[in-house]
Amino acid sequence: MEKQAIFNFQPKKSDALQALYDSNKIKRNNKSKFVLSPSSLNIFRDCPRCFWLQINCDIRRPRGAFPSIASGLDRVIKEYFDAYRAKEILPPLLNGKIEGKLIPHLPPKLYFNDYSKNASLMGMLDECLILPGDIYAPLDYKTRGSFAEDVHPAYQLQMDVYTLLLEKNNHKTNSLAYLLYFVPNTGQLHEGIPFNVKFMEVKTSVERALDIFHKALELLRGQMPKSSPNCEYCNWAKQLKENI
Repeated sequence: MEKQAIFNFQPKKSDALQALYDSNKIKRNNKSKFVLSPSSLNIFRDCPRCFWLQINCDIRRPRGAFPSIASGLDRVIKEYFDAYRAKEILPPLLNGKIEGKLIPHLPPKLYFNDYSKNASLMGMLDECLILPGDIYAPLDYKTRGSFAEDVHPAYQLQMDVYTLLLEKNNHKTNSLAYLLYFVPNTGQLHEGIPFNVKFMEVKTSVERALDIFHKALELLRGQMPKSSPNCEYCNWAKQLKENI
């Protein structure tokens, strides 16, 4: 008895994704509003095609099980900052590192609406500082396996966008943001896992954030772009197609 294939891959006469776009079966058109974020813009920076497919076709990169330890640590750090926000003082972790205070009410989301392009940029700040002179500065905490010497490009874009969002919401900034790294240290585990902490200043650019935002919007309103040659997701799909 002839065995049947579990998966029936049939060659297509044309690119199915492009046909989907051209026939208007996807839920977008040139008048629809795009809402982007630092995470989606980082996909744009990494691979134009993956970005285009996610926003225009709701086809997202595959992902495995997400380790909950990171979100658990973020929750603990957030609760720590909220406790000192209620006391209207800086947390001891920041004592001697910077002058200022925590924002009294941390907004869950910030938006910049670009009506000329029928698009919005959205971000969710981990934390925000109010520095002397009523200057606002985003603060983001990162849990890592080791300390970084330089700011990762993804973090840089994130801080650029957060600075832009603060300014567009009438908060004065000085083109600075801050990262707070938490890295596990060796110690007596029965006493709890100790962490080393590093406070890093990041120079930000509103113009750079606007530039990548506008370039991403321009790409979305065009035809499906080529993928990045270094995109592991697109390369996997290409190899799969070639070997079927």
